Amino acid sequence: MQLNIIKYAPIIEKARTSFWFVPTFMVLSAMILALCTVSIDTFYIDTIEPFFPLVYKMDIDDIRSLLGTIAGAMITVTSIAFSITIVALTMASAQFGPRLLRNFMMDTGTQVVLGSFISNFLFCILIFCAISFQEPYIFKPGLTVIVAMIMTCSSVGVLIFFIHHVSKSIQADVVIDDVCRELESSIDNLFPSSKNQEKSVSKAHSKDIGIIKRAKTLKVLAKCSGYVQTIDHEVLVTLATERNMLIECHLVPGDFVVQDAVIAIIHADIVVDEDCVNQVCDKVILGAYRTPVQDPEFAVRQLVEIALRALSPGINDPYTAITCVDKLNSVLCGLTTRIFPAMRQYDQADQLRLVCKVLTFTDLAKAAFDQIRQHANDDVAVTIRLLDSLNELMKFTKNSEQKEFVIRQSKMIKEQQSKQLLAEDDLKEINCRVAAIFK
Repeated sequence: MQLNIIKYAPIIEKARTSFWFVPTFMVLSAMILALCTVSIDTFYIDTIEPFFPLVYKMDIDDIRSLLGTIAGAMITVTSIAFSITIVALTMASAQFGPRLLRNFMMDTGTQVVLGSFISNFLFCILIFCAISFQEPYIFKPGLTVIVAMIMTCSSVGVLIFFIHHVSKSIQADVVIDDVCRELESSIDNLFPSSKNQEKSVSKAHSKDIGIIKRAKTLKVLAKCSGYVQTIDHEVLVTLATERNMLIECHLVPGDFVVQDAVIAIIHADIVVDEDCVNQVCDKVILGAYRTPVQDPEFAVRQLVEIALRALSPGINDPYTAITCVDKLNSVLCGLTTRIFPAMRQYDQADQLRLVCKVLTFTDLAKAAFDQIRQHANDDVAVTIRLLDSLNELMKFTKNSEQKEFVIRQSKMIKEQQSKQLLAEDDLKEINCRVAAIFK
């Protein structure tokens, strides 16, 4: 059976954003490594001892003392690393918003650092326990000591990397760039480039009236409340084809659904059994929070949240807001060449099988600019950068929808600023930029 990636995407997302997944894997690896080194020292000592004579001549009590010292140092460094991580998370939550904590928690560097320290500690403890406390000793440690020393030296380098990494990761420009990269990755996965896809996805057929002529209609209700995290459109089309029915799904990832609300409507010519209803319901994954797996607007709003906090009176950092505007504009310029999914999807026989709600360019563009435009009403510098971004976006527009968005945003900015008490030169600067967009 083929693994349904979309179905398990929320589980994968939870694993990526946890502090336990990578460290657990590294701890298990340390346990296996300890077992291997003890076995080698036990069964192949005659072969290895000539290569490391000084190590194998070390006193057992000295080795125990060394391993105990390393273990104590590692658990101390681990506690310090956790403390630094918590402080960084607290600062990030206060400065960038609590929803940005997810990005810090999914940072692979931090997870590997914590896993390295815990693995080193556990390795030394296991070797310490493997050495018997009275003669005759079960085995003579040699290779195990060498591996413990290598892991300890590596941990020193990891500690230096961790301090540098945390200092870098809480910088505003780095946080904004990371969110922007995730947004671009999400867009690459969801919206194919028009340069790489020639065939059109839009269709208009007389067969579409079949949505009205079906004899049976059945509503699919949500089993719980939550945000729509993923919808497996391909499986829904396949299911509708196999059962000769049509599915309406007027939800998009990111929408909130309450329990027993209608999440889909099934149109069929025969009675639809309960098993089919459950299959449709299972293809719409609900969760307690939004994820960027199929929801690019989630990452857009993360950048917007950083900008809004920067524009708040308590922080008053317009340069961070300007950086967010630049990144959002870069994303929107790239979206002008993307193919957005079709609202109607067909099977191989050209029969309409799925009608779904889809994101449009206007949806993402309004999510990117509307709130920043509203909150930057009193900040001339950010307003001017918004107009510069709209002017640049106008050069990339490919259709009337995209041009209409730029024109409407420019008019709203001009209307807002005309009501402000601005210096004559500032107002002239704004009007000149608006006029440049309308050329």
